[in-house]
Amino acid sequence: MGNAFVAAVNDENSLYYNPAGLASVQRSFFELLSVTVTANQNLIDLGQTDSADQTAAVGNLVGNKIYAEEGLGLLSFTAPYWGWSFYQNAVFDAQVHNPTIPYFEALVYGQVTAIGGFAFTLWDQQLDIGTSLKYVYRQGIGKTIHIVDALDPEFSDDLQNELVDKSQIAPDVGVTYHYDRWYNFQLKASAVMKNIGGMDFGSSGSFPTTVDLGLASESEVLGFDLLVAADLVDSTFQTTAKKSLARNLNLGAELGMWKRSNGGHHFLAFRAGKKGPYPTYGFSLNPPLLPIMIDFASWSEEVGAVAGAKEDQRTSLQLSFNF
Repeated sequence: MGNAFVAAVNDENSLYYNPAGLASVQRSFFELLSVTVTANQNLIDLGQTDSADQTAAVGNLVGNKIYAEEGLGLLSFTAPYWGWSFYQNAVFDAQVHNPTIPYFEALVYGQVTAIGGFAFTLWDQQLDIGTSLKYVYRQGIGKTIHIVDALDPEFSDDLQNELVDKSQIAPDVGVTYHYDRWYNFQLKASAVMKNIGGMDFGSSGSFPTTVDLGLASESEVLGFDLLVAADLVDSTFQTTAKKSLARNLNLGAELGMWKRSNGGHHFLAFRAGKKGPYPTYGFSLNPPLLPIMIDFASWSEEVGAVAGAKEDQRTSLQLSFNF
């Protein structure tokens, strides 16, 4: 869905996109375990290259990224108006430089996140207000690494000494307004302020305070549930060097059939959208009688200075065991 979810969110993802979405949760959802694996296309291509050719293949990636992430969710629960979530993830994010002797600008970290939140409604359920509080513990490093550095016997000790070991706490506050005056056409407008006060992890990255805006509409077409959404993420442009609406505008749509009891997720849902300048697509499979859900997504991140400058294609697969 192009990551356009600020106003559309109505499930366990509310804790991460917009806590006001907790007021739209209709059915309880308990996630016993979820496993997520994400990789960019450069890493996938590198993994398919013969070992004898990998050095040359790395050289061909000059100016591009190698990216991988794994995630593990555990014992998360969401119900109407409240919920909590525990999540662990590890990230390897490296930019390759110099075709002759490649070196990397690398960001590597592991982190644990605990988040909880609640929401309430006003004005005859037209206005939803939600808040959440997240705790993030991160251990990692951001560093320029040369291949010759790895040959130094003290390299691992130096890395250990430069590791950042830090925890941060920050709240999110969001609002959603429902406009339901048109038959079979439910419109929602949302705003959320995330990471209030900022979260700084030194060389291993940071989360500045951002304001995201969203619009979404839900309707029914030929027996299918249709969701369309548009988000302007980081509307004050805190995370980019240059202001660009084309980079920060996300668009998405979902077509789903047969809502199930586990949080109201569909048995089958197809998604498509546009994240900044790049197209996205994905699907979910939530088979009956089985406590599992499979999600697939393909999208691109802009890693250049402006929209359309440098595309980084990524693929993600998630398996969730839930009730």
